[in-house]
Amino acid sequence: MGLGWNAESARGILRWSAGPIGRRSGIETKTVGEVTLLRLAALDDGGGIGHAEGLTAPRGLVVLLALTYADCAFRGPDERLRRMRRKEVLLALGGAPLVLRPETGARLVGVAIPSHLLAPRFVSAERLRAGAQMSHAGGVAPLLYDLLAKLSARESVTPGAGPLVDAVGGLLSATLEDRYAAGPPARGEAAAVRRDQIARHMRRHFADPGLSAAEVAAAVGVSRRYLHRLFAEDGRSFREELIALRIEACLRALLDANQVELTIAEIAFAAGYADISQFNRHFRRLKGTTPSELRRAAALERVAAERRPGRARTAAA
Repeated sequence: MGLGWNAESARGILRWSAGPIGRRSGIETKTVGEVTLLRLAALDDGGGIGHAEGLTAPRGLVVLLALTYADCAFRGPDERLRRMRRKEVLLALGGAPLVLRPETGARLVGVAIPSHLLAPRFVSAERLRAGAQMSHAGGVAPLLYDLLAKLSARESVTPGAGPLVDAVGGLLSATLEDRYAAGPPARGEAAAVRRDQIARHMRRHFADPGLSAAEVAAAVGVSRRYLHRLFAEDGRSFREELIALRIEACLRALLDANQVELTIAEIAFAAGYADISQFNRHFRRLKGTTPSELRRAAALERVAAERRPGRARTAAA
């Protein structure tokens, strides 16, 4: 987990070019594992709020932004400027500048997450691209807005990387699902909608030891044959997806310093496994190591991190 908010740590993560001469951009970040929390403002030389544009993140990052104070506009995919509003969340993808036009006093907060942590586990890559450069409102979008605002508060206690990704990913998935559900899907998009519905149900219920393809198909209103066909078109199977979800949940728990008191068996059972031997085989096949070896390496890394001179100086300060 990051040590706190830092303006210098933004370098190499995001670039926000200032607009008029005499202005400078202001970005503060806080790192939590692979996740970066953001606070943005455009500052003039006197320290006041100015005007800035051109927020650029590296390719492979998903950026979510929320306007918390004053007004700001952004350029949508149709090249038109649109206003950001309260309780809305702007979604952008790294690799191309996001044009922002904040007015005097504007403040934005947000989060940057590697896309591999979100897609396809929470939402398909296609759905992310379709929702990029858009401000999302309605449904659960206000809940995602509130989460981003809370995470940006200096006094807020930041959760670990795993719970943070789960919270953001789940709300983002539901936000995009709500947007799709607002109108009938266009021709050719029905399968993508079904894929997202299946993925959401599996993420919510993967810890159920009895979860089956038949149960998931019934829950989303498709036949079991159609469900298997959708997985086959993506080059995987229902069983492979279920195993991947369970192993990822176990991996996060094994790396979480707050769950060191749990045994490996307890972690496996909580993720839906009824056979510890099967869990060990699946884990080794997907992660290339055993759960005990990974947990031991993580413990050694935590001890080494505590002994690093730089960390000691920071703690002393």
